Amino acid sequence: MSRDWAASARLAEQYNGTDVVDDAARTIAQDYRRRPLPPTSSATLTFLTGLLNPSAAIEVGTGTGTATLALLRGMPRSGILTSIDTDAEAQAVARELIVHADLAGHRVRMMTGRPDEVLSRLAHGTYDLVHIDAEAGQAPRLVPLALERLEPGGVLVLDQAMLGGSVADPAVRSPQVRAIRQLLNDLQKRSDLTRLLLPIDDGMLVLRRL
Repeated sequence: MSRDWAASARLAEQYNGTDVVDDAARTIAQDYRRRPLPPTSSATLTFLTGLLNPSAAIEVGTGTGTATLALLRGMPRSGILTSIDTDAEAQAVARELIVHADLAGHRVRMMTGRPDEVLSRLAHGTYDLVHIDAEAGQAPRLVPLALERLEPGGVLVLDQAMLGGSVADPAVRSPQVRAIRQLLNDLQKRSDLTRLLLPIDDGMLVLRRL
């Protein structure tokens, strides 16, 4: 039986839905030339976060706040989210949208700088959840750093893990695609992780540290 993946994706996006604050974050992202987290990925992230109930989480790639909103909606009200980005102006937009969504902006610690440098300054083994939504070329450097910050049982979520299907196409051999393929292969060999690769939007990889 043939499958219409595009139609299925459209139905999932409609079913999962968005709200006016999410829509604003996605619209403003275009002005900043940033890729917003798609609706189904946002819904998945909120669902996973709600199951994990993290008291301390890290976000790499604030952008204009689509993933930030998704994480905060799943976190307990006492949880603290550390959000990292190179663009302070985009982070200011995200913080304003957090307030509009009534998600208690004081629970978010915005840190501006290169993701690898900021991550390296954060404490080891003290976070329950890390979400990474950065340029594909940065993922091989960021994922090991992020895993070091997780406590045992902590979860890492890597967005754009399949680059919209390019990783699965052997004819595509761009540097970014090859870097993601190598990262996936390296992670597959690690015995200290459990892993789940989901064909959602541009791909979502979920890792749990044992």
